[in-house]
Amino acid sequence: MHAWLAALCGMAGGGALAALSLSIARSGRFEPLSGNTERQKTRIGRDAASAVTLDEVMACLPAATLVLNDTRLPFVISAEARRQFTNSLGSIIRHPAFQSSVDRLLAQKKEDQQPAEALIVLDIPHYRVVRAWLQKKTVPDAFLPEGYRKGGGAFSSRITLVFVALHDETEAVLAERQHTDFVAFASHELRTPLASLLGFIETLQGPAADDPVIQKEFLGIMSEQARRMQRLLDGLLYLSRVQMQEHHRPRETIGIAELLRRLSDEAAGLIAGKPVRFQVQVDDAQELCVQGDEAQLLQVLMNLVENALKYGLFDRGKRNGDPLDITVSCTRAARNSGWPAEPGLVLSVTDTGPGIPARHLNRLTERFYRVAKTAASVQGSGLGLAIVQQILARHDGRFVVESTVGEGTACRIWLPLLS
Repeated sequence: MHAWLAALCGMAGGGALAALSLSIARSGRFEPLSGNTERQKTRIGRDAASAVTLDEVMACLPAATLVLNDTRLPFVISAEARRQFTNSLGSIIRHPAFQSSVDRLLAQKKEDQQPAEALIVLDIPHYRVVRAWLQKKTVPDAFLPEGYRKGGGAFSSRITLVFVALHDETEAVLAERQHTDFVAFASHELRTPLASLLGFIETLQGPAADDPVIQKEFLGIMSEQARRMQRLLDGLLYLSRVQMQEHHRPRETIGIAELLRRLSDEAAGLIAGKPVRFQVQVDDAQELCVQGDEAQLLQVLMNLVENALKYGLFDRGKRNGDPLDITVSCTRAARNSGWPAEPGLVLSVTDTGPGIPARHLNRLTERFYRVAKTAASVQGSGLGLAIVQQILARHDGRFVVESTVGEGTACRIWLPLLS
């Protein structure tokens, strides 16, 4: 970003020469400056200014840049800046950190000019982190767009401008935060069963060394704790593999009806012996196909069915003996329904479980995040929906969870149809 700002300031600083050269080149001839030299300079300057102006230079830059005039208002904004920061430019410019950097920049003496930098954190309308690099430059009046020239377009008249380059660092900041949370949660999730195992081992080596009853009980608990760690590590490894493939779009053609039949077969073992009515509706999916990785999409559906089963049966005492209903279905995505405009399909996994409070819905796909009420009673690693989200990102898909406490939960997946 520093390079774009330096290039822009360099072009602005040499604007007079560049404009003059371009004017001569376009005319195809060189006219000696004889006679009324000042009049010829003014004419050439006017022609040059109409040939190359600041807004034309900015239009060529693939970076988010803007220029502030002497009243600190933006009067030239690059197309990329408009695209990236459409609804945030005003908030960025008014931000105290930005204004403070402008103050420091304008206070610099001509012989001691240094670029300034500002980190801007916005919370409204949504969280955003933007880094701004600022550089002061005095340029010829002729380099400005018409309507902003104060000296009539003469090269002798000059104006001080502030050139700004913007870079959106939101994703990088959120990724760093997720990484920090990941290390903290992973350490906690592994430390708990590990501490339990060490405690039981010490007991078996000491007081319970000759007690077969306690040994049998403790070995059973140790086995479960070891399996808990294994599930966690398996989930982490699987998530890591999916992330490594994130930028490699799968090319396999998948028939949705066949995918749902495989899901029905694999889920049968999970459902067996439980008070659950499980339905997979295949009829509407007969002609629908997507491009993807069949094993990964099957994993997505299995994760959702497992969640519906585990959390749907939680607190069974309030169900009055009624079985849990879990339904998997597929339909074509309706237009203007909040999904992308291109043709797609929606896979839904719905249940009649206890539902999830609204305050938790936006965090369900975070790694290790679990609803506190069920975390202690329901086994899980907190990675299932993070894996779902990661796989769907690889497939250009979307994922939405809708839930009403006391009524149930619907997990919906949008995937682009294979044309």
